[in-house]
Amino acid sequence: MNLDPRTLLFSLILTNALMVLSLFVAATGGNGDRKRDGMGKWAAAMLLETLTWTLIAARGTIPDVFSIIVANGFKAASHALILAAICEFQQRQAPRWQYLAPVALTLVMAAILVDDIRDRFIWGSLIYSFQMVLIARTLLSDTETRAGRAWRLLFGGCAMIVLVLGLRAVVALSGYSEFAQPQNAASPHPVQIISFIAVMATALLGSIGFVLMVKERTDREIMHLAMTDSLTQVPNRRALMEHAEHALARRSGSPLALLMIDVDNFKLINDTHGHPAGDEVLRKVAGRLAGRLRGHDVLGRYGGEEFCVIAPDTDTGGALNLAESLRETIASSSFATECGNLSVSISIGISHCPSDVTRELKDVLAEADAALYAAKQAGRNKVVCCGIENA
Repeated sequence: MNLDPRTLLFSLILTNALMVLSLFVAATGGNGDRKRDGMGKWAAAMLLETLTWTLIAARGTIPDVFSIIVANGFKAASHALILAAICEFQQRQAPRWQYLAPVALTLVMAAILVDDIRDRFIWGSLIYSFQMVLIARTLLSDTETRAGRAWRLLFGGCAMIVLVLGLRAVVALSGYSEFAQPQNAASPHPVQIISFIAVMATALLGSIGFVLMVKERTDREIMHLAMTDSLTQVPNRRALMEHAEHALARRSGSPLALLMIDVDNFKLINDTHGHPAGDEVLRKVAGRLAGRLRGHDVLGRYGGEEFCVIAPDTDTGGALNLAESLRETIASSSFATECGNLSVSISIGISHCPSDVTRELKDVLAEADAALYAAKQAGRNKVVCCGIENA
């Protein structure tokens, strides 16, 4: 199959143009909403890529200042925009020199070597490879970006381009000088063909990868909203029950405790001071409880003014100590609200799963709820575990 330069360039231009159209549609959204997720910058980067290859395809019919100097500048600028898009997605900013310096160096290099394609290949490969390394490092440096799998498409594309640019520089250094251009009839060197294919593949896969990165993060945000209580920002009942089921299933012979917690006289707080004050109390109670828990304990809002703590690897004595610590944390200080400082207390009921006993979650919850009721009946601000009462 005869792959002449114009055919290869036409394929690149067509592929990139279609990607640009799709990306700008995705970036603006159906309702015109412009999120700062980097999609707009990525689409602009692909637009510059398209303009780059369009100018190169016109080489010989337009002045070299456009087909060489401007084209190379657009190529470096597209890489800078890709870096900016990833940084915007990660909600951070790279040093400005990482965007501007490669573009400036590329323009200077292309202007000096406008008549020397061999040296342009060598120095251009170095500059573009440096930009790819910056992009790859940015991908690797953010743990949230690497929470999904899509980033690997971008990282793999960067690695592929660096490898191909290295091959192109090696060919140029070897003394080969008859490179195919749109205006001449020379056959493309195999490395030139590989370069075109690699650029097309990485532009396509990279764009797909970036769109998938945005989708993965959106999915995580939606899941977080679905599993988080909007008022207290702790896991909601659904998330709490899922975690409890998993904790019971995978405890592998270890004990587990479940603490049911209720804010005492909460209805009185709402009736006396209003619901905004009650909401503020719930938020601060959740914050203080969470701050007192161990790293592997999980606090969630069970419903209304009730919270629940899942405490893995905790025997009866440990559960009592933990519950008493939580009770004391709430009772020992007042809560500042718009209505003034309020004194708040909690009652706690404990259900314990011994290491050698298999129990259903519904039974554990029923036992903790009964213990909580006993704590309320005993005068509130109490901890009760299986008939054991602490003041």
